[in-house]
Amino acid sequence: MTSRARVRAALGLIVAGYLVLAFLYATRVPIWNAPDEPAHYNFIRAIALDHRLPVLTSGDYNQDELARLMHDHFAPGESIDDLRYESHQPPLYYLLATPIFLATDHAELRTRVIALRLLTTVIGALAILATYRLARLVFPERSWLALGAAAFAAFVPMHVFMDAAIDNDALVELMIALVLIVLVDDLRKPREPRNDLLVGAGAGLAALAKLDGGVCAVLIVAGFAGSAFLSTDPSRAWRGAPLRIARAAVVAALISGWWFVRNVLIYGWGDPFALRRHAQVVVGQPLTGALTGSRIRELALTAFHSFWGQFGWMGIPYSDRTYDVIAALSALVALGVGLFLWRLAAPLLMGAPPGQGKGSSMPGRAALSLDAEGVAVALLLVEVLLVIVGVVFYNLRYLQPQGRYFFPAMPALAILSAAGIGELIRDEHVGLVISLAGIALYGLCVFSLFQVIGPAFAAAPSP
Repeated sequence: MTSRARVRAALGLIVAGYLVLAFLYATRVPIWNAPDEPAHYNFIRAIALDHRLPVLTSGDYNQDELARLMHDHFAPGESIDDLRYESHQPPLYYLLATPIFLATDHAELRTRVIALRLLTTVIGALAILATYRLARLVFPERSWLALGAAAFAAFVPMHVFMDAAIDNDALVELMIALVLIVLVDDLRKPREPRNDLLVGAGAGLAALAKLDGGVCAVLIVAGFAGSAFLSTDPSRAWRGAPLRIARAAVVAALISGWWFVRNVLIYGWGDPFALRRHAQVVVGQPLTGALTGSRIRELALTAFHSFWGQFGWMGIPYSDRTYDVIAALSALVALGVGLFLWRLAAPLLMGAPPGQGKGSSMPGRAALSLDAEGVAVALLLVEVLLVIVGVVFYNLRYLQPQGRYFFPAMPALAILSAAGIGELIRDEHVGLVISLAGIALYGLCVFSLFQVIGPAFAAAPSP
């Protein structure tokens, strides 16, 4: 078997393993027991039955009722009809899900919910493939790192849990990854007008997937700036960058502008994202309050725990010992990421000209510098930082330290994590170590479903 065939087989195995896991999660987790799933379902139902996009109105959120339903794990027979607080969300995911809702018109409710969950799973599989493709563009000569990134994205337990639920997170993750693919590809190839159109289309669809898709606007500006910096004719490229950005913006506006115009007409001139209306409706949602040192530590710890696994509606955690092991391994990977970024930035900090990076002492490892690879890594960092800032800003008001809010940056996080592992391991051993890490993550997903999630729902039979 050739090297390329082995890589394709390994990628196929990762995707197949993910699909098996996600199917098990989708079918074994009782319906409505993933965050905000009832409200997402009601958005789809409104389109299918009312033939219109829903409007967020007073009464669509009731904290006391929601708390009672969560406490009872949404007991069989309980109505979720009044949970409509996601009606402000952009509509793309729900439009894609509507045909499945209609096709399961005569099915049992549980069957319909599982079918809708599996749509998210398929979108998640596409996001894994996009993560692999993005990693291959960032590190063209290091296929094992791309496979490691795909495995990380595929087998983080909480990520699998959310990819096996009714929600729009996987779709915006996919769209952002596709925009990054075009931008990174643009760094190495001649700057073509079609790339402007492609990133504009991706940004427009990302904006229709979820508000997190707005990070694409900054990514496009940063990507085109990086492309101009790397150009063989920088002066001409810089002059053309505003036109490239304008072309992308026009395409994005043509695709998604109608949605924001519609919001202005419904919610008012000052509320194109429906965030003011959302704040008015979700009265009673827990607020963060004063940010003391202990409070910040608590929020950060909860965000870390729930990134890896705090299932249900944040009510089914791992044991402390499990979190401690995950934290120790995460710190090791973070150390590797830090060393990788230092090796990337050190030549610039020391005043070396672009393209003359000192490189690593590890055998077979190419020198790093501010070349296409360096700019591509910078784009990944920009996306991660933008998502982190968005989560922090949201938590300044609402008490929502949920790790799943970082999942739009999962492709970038996965690639950087794989690079961190690669920094700590000699090249000839990277493939083995990444394989073992992927197997360990897969085992953690299985453990999570059968030893953590399953027992928690054992006394709550599915409708």
